[in-house]
Amino acid sequence: MLVALLLGIGCPSPAAGVKASSRSAVEAAQLPTRWYFAEGTTREGFFEYLSLQNPGTEAAEVHITYMTNDGPIGPFVHVVPPVSRGTVFVNGFLDPGLDVSAAVESDKGLVAERPIYFVYKGEWEGGHVTKGVNEPSKTWYFAEGTTRPGFEEWLCVQNPLDVAQEVTVGFYTPEVVETKSYQVAARHRFTLDINREVAELWPEAPHQDVSLKVEAGQGIIAERPMYFDYKGSWQGGHIVMGETAPGKEWYLAEGYCEWNFETWLCFLNPNLEDAHITVDYRRGDGAALPPQGFRVTGYSRFTLYVNDAVGKGEFSFHITSDREIVVERPMYFNYRYSWAGGHDNTAVSRAAPEWYLAEGSTRRGIETYLCVLNPLDVEQRVIVEYLMEQGGYMEVEFTVPPRSRYTRNVNADLGDGHDVSFRLKALKVADPVEPGEIVVERPMYFLYGGTIPGGHVTSGYPLYGDGL
Repeated sequence: MLVALLLGIGCPSPAAGVKASSRSAVEAAQLPTRWYFAEGTTREGFFEYLSLQNPGTEAAEVHITYMTNDGPIGPFVHVVPPVSRGTVFVNGFLDPGLDVSAAVESDKGLVAERPIYFVYKGEWEGGHVTKGVNEPSKTWYFAEGTTRPGFEEWLCVQNPLDVAQEVTVGFYTPEVVETKSYQVAARHRFTLDINREVAELWPEAPHQDVSLKVEAGQGIIAERPMYFDYKGSWQGGHIVMGETAPGKEWYLAEGYCEWNFETWLCFLNPNLEDAHITVDYRRGDGAALPPQGFRVTGYSRFTLYVNDAVGKGEFSFHITSDREIVVERPMYFNYRYSWAGGHDNTAVSRAAPEWYLAEGSTRRGIETYLCVLNPLDVEQRVIVEYLMEQGGYMEVEFTVPPRSRYTRNVNADLGDGHDVSFRLKALKVADPVEPGEIVVERPMYFLYGGTIPGGHVTSGYPLYGDGL
């Protein structure tokens, strides 16, 4: 087995306006020790990483097993220093040309994400990211998906178990549902071309907006990457891990509407009955906007263009429904009028007092933000801990007004040249010992390697209870 010590580029010094903390470690006992990723590839033009956040007081020994179309490879062993962020360049450990899933196991609690940067089919440049999940599920839902011209959609399935499984996929369009079944071998990775499947199901109408419900008898991992040439001008790709259960309440911290940013909400109603849905928009300045209500018929998919609903500005979302639904938020953009692309995220079902994010960078050509939604009727104090390479540590604090959205520029806090992960804690201002509740996303925009433009986003990993 190969053993690697994950080291960064040096310990940082405090930047202007950033308070360095005397706290040297974070309790990690409540964090998971196992993470799964269905997607991953070392094909030509793809560059895959695993970002590992160890907030604990002791080094973490991490074992990574890759599952391919032909079976597992590994494990490879890595050591992540305490109170630190580590990075694995997957292409450096595997042969080129492989489609791979990953199982990450650690002897200490940690958080894992998987960014990928790419030139898809030699044409569409971009990147996408997702945090892992901690266990297989028998059911996965995806609200977004399309096989319209300029879009190519895939479904990636990881079977981490020692038995083969039958996987059934339900294809939900705005009008009809169809299902197909597939076999996935034990400890293997399986990939489905959704464009091809939709064309076979509806040869007279191959260009469909389509949501997915993926089911397996004993449990799998499922992700859905999409690549696009959006309106013939913004190329890229985005990805989400599936949602394991529909719900009646959802939150999204990020959302932005301008001529160079287009934001959408996608809704899957997997019920026989119609769902009556309300969207409450939370502005960065706290100004109230009228809620938007609509109906989504049973067993169907619905898409809302947010720019038409709210005009310009930055927004978060609080979504409620009388039926259990699934929600995603794709965005397409030309960031700073230079880096075109798109990203997507699945809504989260609960706010939490504490959030962890493994990926982040202020290296040249990368700009990182934290988006925070305060869904409560009280002002909240948010503490952000930056965990960097070789144990570098910084801390910032700010307040977020009631029922509003806040954006933090990480580059402005840290300066250039750092890989960073995050821990965020919320406290109610009126009672500083009482935990608050927030929702957190981390968008990043980049010119990867000086040549590949794009952006990606994911939610943090939440810890509930007091956990502080």
